[in-house]
Parts: sequence; C-alpha cells; structure tokens
Amino acid sequence: MWSLFRISSDADKSYQSTSEQALLPELTLEHLLGWQRYKGALKSKLHTPTSSVLAGQHRSRVQGKGMELSEIRNYQPGDDIRLMDWKVTARTRKPHTKVFMEEKERPVQLVLDLSYSMLFGSQRSKAEQAANVAATIGWALSHQGDRCGGLIFNGKKQYLIRPGARKKGLLPLLKQSCDLSTDLITEHSASAPGRMNQVLKQISLPGHGQLIILISDFWSLDITDNQLLSRLSKKHNVLAVLITDPMESELPPGPCYLHDKQKSFFFDGSLTDDRTRYKKQAEQRQQALKQFFMQNKSHFITLSTEENPPDKLQQCFI
Repeated sequence: MWSLFRISSDADKSYQSTSEQALLPELTLEHLLGWQRYKGALKSKLHTPTSSVLAGQHRSRVQGKGMELSEIRNYQPGDDIRLMDWKVTARTRKPHTKVFMEEKERPVQLVLDLSYSMLFGSQRSKAEQAANVAATIGWALSHQGDRCGGLIFNGKKQYLIRPGARKKGLLPLLKQSCDLSTDLITEHSASAPGRMNQVLKQISLPGHGQLIILISDFWSLDITDNQLLSRLSKKHNVLAVLITDPMESELPPGPCYLHDKQKSFFFDGSLTDDRTRYKKQAEQRQQALKQFFMQNKSHFITLSTEENPPDKLQQCFI
C-alpha cells in the first residue's frame, strides 16, 4: 500500500509533483492554540466498556501531602506535625498546618506520529490533521483538569513531554509538534515498521488508569507485535486515532503516479478493476488495524483529513 501520492488529472499533460510545502504549510503554535475554542466540545468520559472518569475537576480536600495547597488553617488534634506551617505559626503565635487539595485527575499521554507518510493529504496533510486532533483533545481534557503530555516522533527523532497540569505539559507538546513538522519536508524522515512500537516503550507509565491516545496513520506500527499494546491496555485506557485521507481509500478515475520515498510508478486509474482492487486493499488494512486494537482491549476510530476533529471525536467521549 502506497502512503504518498503524486497525482495528475490529465494524461496528456506532464505529471507535476504535488508541492510538499503546499501540503504542509508551516504548522504554527498560533494555529493549534485556536483549537481552544472547542475545549468544551468533548465530555469527561471516554466511551469505552472499561471507561473511567477523565475529568480532573473532582478533588477532595485532605489533610496530607497532595499536589495543590488548599489552605492554611489552625492546627487540629491529629494533624500531621510534618505539615505544620512554622512561618505562620511564628507570626501568629498559634499553631497552623497546611491542607492540600488531592488531585483526582488522570494523566493523558498524546502520542503523535509525524513521520514522512503523514505528509500526504489531498486537501490537508495527515500531519496537520494529527496535530489538530492532539490539540483538540489536549485542550478539552486539560480544561477539565487532566494533566496532558506525551510523545512526538518521526523516523529519526522523538521527544517525550511529561504530563503537566493546565498548560504545563500541553503547550510544550504542541510547540514541539510545530518544530518537528518541519522535518517532514527538510529530512523526509520515514519511519520503518515497528518505529511506533519502539517509541512507546519509552513512555513511563507508572500505576494504572492513564489515557494513552495514539494519533497516526499507523504505517510505523508493527501489528504482528501485540505484546506491548496488550500490556498497556491491561493497565491503561488506549485510544487509537487512525488519520486517513480520502485518496488513500479510493483513487479518482484517470492516470496518476503512486509514490513513496524510495520509488514511484504509473497507475492507470482508468481501469475500474485496478481501482476496485486498490480500494479493497485499503479497506482490508483499516479492518486489520481495527481488529488489532480491539483484540488488545483498545479503542479505535478513523478520522479523515476532511473531517472536523471535534465533531468526530465526540463519538469517543460522552
């Protein structure tokens, strides 16, 4: 299956390569910040048989060490003396102790694939749409109080951003995705099968109940190796977002060149049987990916470059 196309609609004209720069205009942080306007579009639960609340606004005041200071109050019998606020105690000459807000949010890991195959797009590149998806989900869940971070990778590089509250993890992730997207054109960093499997091993996932969102066309995923995904899904919720383009599923009538990084060849799209065979292969691949994720207790959705991410993602969050 060829993941990148150079298409001509007229057999009598010389074939002109689609401009890679046109497919992927400079991805800017300003553009990704714009998806904040949809921060209320997604609900707080992932629509899954094993769903758990994602929202972090559910907090409890506890007398103990948490992540966020709630108040400083008069010492009460039974309070932990290690949490005494000695400065306030000295100033007021009355014992005071700290009360922390126990955070109930769940860490969210956004895994964003910016490999060379993601450069393709008939109207919008898959890379841009993948970044749009990451921004849409990230803003929505961070708005609800979750800690967002994740991993961005291409064929040569990867960047791991630890989940942070509010914008502390999400902003660095979005900024890094803008920086790394430039490599799609300048370096043509194709990812070999299994690349995603390798980078997933680098994510530190202590405990249980994290949300892992994989955003990719999954050409870099080796579906013959299901051990890693199986282990992840046993402890965490995994959502796979397959980024597609209409021309990957069905070629238009007429001649075209099919192209990847290594080679290209002429495809006579005027032959109905060939186009039917191409469409069938694309459908089989999507079905194989869906089956792979479902068998490993993960959740799967396809999102085209033509679709509006908030509208489609509402199917996953209730």
